[in-house]
Amino acid sequence: MNPRRGGHSWCGSLDPVLWLYCFAPTKDGGVFLGGLRLEMWQAFADMLGKWDEWGAGDWTTMAPFGEMGEQLKWGPLVFEETRKYTNEELVTMSIEYAKKGRLAPITPVVAPVCSPEETMKDANWLDRGIFTPVADPVYGELIAAQAQHKMTETPIRTKWVCRPVGYDNEHIYLKYMGFGPSKLKAMKERGIV
Repeated sequence: MNPRRGGHSWCGSLDPVLWLYCFAPTKDGGVFLGGLRLEMWQAFADMLGKWDEWGAGDWTTMAPFGEMGEQLKWGPLVFEETRKYTNEELVTMSIEYAKKGRLAPITPVVAPVCSPEETMKDANWLDRGIFTPVADPVYGELIAAQAQHKMTETPIRTKWVCRPVGYDNEHIYLKYMGFGPSKLKAMKERGIV
């Protein structure tokens, strides 16, 4: 049991409490799969053409999928199927299934795992200012990830990204202890600071 993970154990990238809920490999990277309800898990099986083979029509509850043994059984089966497709193909399959599938509009969540560069160029995050160029006085030009703000609020502002240890010491000694540059220099020479 891992209390930091909600009091339950994980098996690799598989969460035995919320299955189908994992990162899965593909031909060109990986996707996040989310099927938090039984119908979404069934839709995933159907979308891959595994409805009959996996017996999806007989499933009545998510409970069996939460057992560790079932995780170890289903993980390889799911990953074997997702490896047959690219990220884009799986996303398209999910969207099309929501329109025409046996359980439509129910469909599994399929989201590609993007590289940092792809994420930084994504219009969704660009519009929100999540990745902001910063002219840091110590490190120079950087891209900083920001917290998402509501579009009706003032966007956050970053003055600097990270300061080295002791960067503000002169300011702090002057402001809170009244030690000016000459006194601070003398203390440094004596090895006090």
